Amino acid sequence: MLLFCIVLFDSFNAAAQMAMPDSVCIAAVKHYNVDINPVPGSTYIWKIGGVTQIGFTSNVIDITWNTSGTYLLEVQELSVDGCLGPVRYGQVFVSSVPIPIATSNSPVCTGSSINLSTQTVPGGTYLWTGTNKYSSTNQNPVILSASNADEGTYSLIISANGCSSAPSIITIAVNNCISTDFFIPEGFSLNGDGINDLFVIRGIDNYPNNKIVIFNRWGNKVFEASPYQNTWDGKCMIGLRIGGDDLPIGTYFYLLDLGNGSNAIKGTIYLNR
Repeated sequence: MLLFCIVLFDSFNAAAQMAMPDSVCIAAVKHYNVDINPVPGSTYIWKIGGVTQIGFTSNVIDITWNTSGTYLLEVQELSVDGCLGPVRYGQVFVSSVPIPIATSNSPVCTGSSINLSTQTVPGGTYLWTGTNKYSSTNQNPVILSASNADEGTYSLIISANGCSSAPSIITIAVNNCISTDFFIPEGFSLNGDGINDLFVIRGIDNYPNNKIVIFNRWGNKVFEASPYQNTWDGKCMIGLRIGGDDLPIGTYFYLLDLGNGSNAIKGTIYLNR
């Protein structure tokens, strides 16, 4: 008896239990089903890029896509009567997953900028998240005027071609820095010789948000400025003034807030004439 097999050629499509073309990411495992109602006893020949997938003979296959590129996925049915069915096929596009490398200029001083950065990924989108409810879609975002609340862990995810990376994690440290060119004198002299006639704090201009309050020995405010600009000349600027504005010789107490998140500085200043 002669056996006649009629072969009809077909291709995968959305209506044939297998959506083609298909786009996946590297390391993705995809399940493909070529025949919802297979004929009992039939076997199937699966090929990826022309290479037969040994061991896969059922109507379904699970494929782990480990290499990026464009692949032709084929399947052909061998029925129990020995007839080969049509070759059905479709393209699979496997995209690489971005590998982000998050970097920063940490550690930074309070009041300075935090610079977050990463490499350019063609066609990529970026998502930074972090402490203090931080979020940015810029590739290289900048956090202006850092405070202690900005210290902590930041995460970057890059997406490209429908594939999202694992997060890249960095830690940002924010320190309460005081400039090395910063000095508070212990006294000044108001004798009109043009030397030390003002209470001058060297480096105070590096802290534009500073505030200073000066008290006499009874705890009364005699001077206050925000910001302080090295202008105090020993005169009482606040409250009751007995005998004029000039304060008497003696020790005064100051409270200086640099306005950068660091602890206030307490100290004494001797006023001489």
